[in-house]
Amino acid sequence: MRTVAVVAGAGRGERLGREGGKQYAPLAGVPVLARSLWNLQACEEVDGIVVAVNPGEVERAEKEIVSPYGLTKVIAVVEGGEHRQESVYRALKAIPGGTELVLVHDGARPFAGPSLFRRVINAMRDTDGAIAAVPVVDTVKEVEGGWVIRTLERRRLWAVQTPQCFQSFALLDSHERAKREGVWATDDASLLERYRYRVRVVRGEVTNIKITYPSDLVAAEALLAAGLITDPLPPVPPGGR
Repeated sequence: MRTVAVVAGAGRGERLGREGGKQYAPLAGVPVLARSLWNLQACEEVDGIVVAVNPGEVERAEKEIVSPYGLTKVIAVVEGGEHRQESVYRALKAIPGGTELVLVHDGARPFAGPSLFRRVINAMRDTDGAIAAVPVVDTVKEVEGGWVIRTLERRRLWAVQTPQCFQSFALLDSHERAKREGVWATDDASLLERYRYRVRVVRGEVTNIKITYPSDLVAAEALLAAGLITDPLPPVPPGGR
């Protein structure tokens, strides 16, 4: 396989105020994670998918997400760790040998579609990584102890999203070095940056929201109702939604 997607699908959904994990939260009747995986499956450039879920939930994910939605590109469902970085690392260990590119995506971003995945993958010429991001529109200030330290130059600031695509050797090397050194980062690109790998930015999409709070689900439902999401949606599983 040339390109394998690694999906961070773990998480307890505490900030969403919902027991059972935000990845299983229904979005217009379809679980958030199912939408994310379906869009990956619809991208021709993605050859396989490895999903990391909460410990003890592999069988549940296969039964409630993978099987009923016909996600045939999912080649493995693995147990993630306590933190996102650990979950991605465990998923990396499950990718087939010979994989050239690894596309990392958050399972809680259900509106990243095949076109965005394709743009990020195609940006992997002459670089170690490529990430989706959008320019920051707000003024951003660095604050400490309730006091403004400085105002950052907005034209140089981008809000980072997933998908993020990497040369497999560079991503695995960065994760393994970080693990040895006890380094933790909020996204995979940060690890590559630390170890002097090159990372290119691809313009993302403002509709590529991450489901974290209850208001995010409301916003996502509104985007669907307004017809602003045009990428393919998963089919209704047997027995209905």
